[in-house]
Amino acid sequence: MWKIVIIDDDFQVVNGLRKAIPWEELDAEFAGEAIDGEAGLKLIDEMNPDIVLTDIYMPVMNGIQMIEELKLRNFGGRFVILSGYNDFEYARTALRLGVDDYLTKPVTLDQIHNVLLSAIEKLEETYLNRLGNHQASSAAGGGAREQTREELLLATLNGWGVTGDIPASMLLDTTCKNRILVMEVLWNKRTRNLSLADWNLFKFAVSNIVAEVLGEQWPDAVFVWLFGNHAALLLPSQEEESEEENSQNAERLGRLIIDNVRTFLGLESRIGLGRNKRGWEGIKVSADEAMQKLLETAEPGAGGRMGPDHDGPGIAKAQLPPIQEKHRKAVQFMIDYIHKHYAEDLTLEQLASQLYISKNYLNQLFKKVTGETFTNYVIRVRIERAKALLLEGNHLIYEVSEMVGYQNVPYFSTLFKKYCGVSPSEMMKFRS
Repeated sequence: MWKIVIIDDDFQVVNGLRKAIPWEELDAEFAGEAIDGEAGLKLIDEMNPDIVLTDIYMPVMNGIQMIEELKLRNFGGRFVILSGYNDFEYARTALRLGVDDYLTKPVTLDQIHNVLLSAIEKLEETYLNRLGNHQASSAAGGGAREQTREELLLATLNGWGVTGDIPASMLLDTTCKNRILVMEVLWNKRTRNLSLADWNLFKFAVSNIVAEVLGEQWPDAVFVWLFGNHAALLLPSQEEESEEENSQNAERLGRLIIDNVRTFLGLESRIGLGRNKRGWEGIKVSADEAMQKLLETAEPGAGGRMGPDHDGPGIAKAQLPPIQEKHRKAVQFMIDYIHKHYAEDLTLEQLASQLYISKNYLNQLFKKVTGETFTNYVIRVRIERAKALLLEGNHLIYEVSEMVGYQNVPYFSTLFKKYCGVSPSEMMKFRS
């Protein structure tokens, strides 16, 4: 929950705000009050709130002085000034200090609601950006350790930049050329009615298939998942290959991957191919071309196809999904966390606290990206894992129930039958 403190020497104002603020609707809580700036500094240091509502004219230390001191301390919260005076100089100073809003008392309920909602939205965007930067740091190595080829490629394609030590195997000179092949796994009749919880299972299977093909056809290639059902391959060219020969070999590899994914998983896929480019910056250009060609392919139901082999406009002109990439990263973090911790007591509040995003906003993001609620997603992941354990035949039903996070066996059995159409005991009869 978002923590809000109120700094004001007028007790009636403090009490009025405590009653007027729609705490539950904003997913916020009252974290304390202080009567002047000096006491406010101590309160803020102790509570580390997200939002500070403060007056300006107060004894000992005024609100502007308090905000200036907090800025020197690198306080990361947001500020809203509620002043009894419409003072231009103070308002200008507040603007310089990055205050979210400057309201003159008395304020209406709508004003306070809208101002706090705006501050919370800015906080959410800030934390989403920090999440992206944290993932970039992790993907880029975050220190002096040598980065893997996959980490370097993912950092380059996501625009995070390449930092840290580059492995000798990935050093590119001016004569080295690489092209990017982008792959999208498509829904078919078999998967159309499934939730995206199953995608992590499919991704694992697809990764194994691609790795096997690359081991035989292009051993020095690098494969990474980008987001959702999109992946990319970096295909280094051989010195003795001509441009035309390299392009033909890349297309042949793409078709082979499409055929294998179809044969072993019953899934269709499509692929876009970028041109050969030199250096790390060239890799991103090639990826943009590959994504553009992927978007230019036939309708998704038409089966796996290569993108048309012609030069196209940059990816910036393509029709990209309406959901921002940093939002997708937040949801992908949730998905990965669920698949690692499905046996634990998972709650939306728990993940919201880790991402520093309100649970209501996070739930909306999750549903917008995956098409289902957080709770339903967790259930599906657990049931799929339970199904696999029951088919293995090495555990009793109550053991499987506990292994996937359900202590109440009857409840587990009810959920299982709802999602699988058969009871756990009936499922065990299907094992080979």
